[in-house]
Amino acid sequence: MDDFQSPPPPHQRFPRRRLPALAGIIAVVALVAGLVSLWTTRDKEVDFGFAGYAPLSDTTFLSGLYFLAPAEIAGYLLLAIACCAAAFWAGLRLGKRQR
Repeated sequence: MDDFQSPPPPHQRFPRRRLPALAGIIAVVALVAGLVSLWTTRDKEVDFGFAGYAPLSDTTFLSGLYFLAPAEIAGYLLLAIACCAAAFWAGLRLGKRQR
């Protein structure tokens, strides 16, 4: 009687092969979303409520101070995420090439 042995299971390399592609896709999507968010909120003034009310004088207490809108903050955060994902993708690609 012949002993039939099944071949060993293939190595589980699915995440290792798909990780660079996933990092690249995340970088591109975050970059596009961040740029769209920043593009749609440009040149909009932010109203944040009471600040330095002086009814009897002509001075402005907040001259030159610029506040970011929540959409601008989200846009800059998405750009930072895109930069981190792109750096991760580049590190994976360079590390793979040296093996």
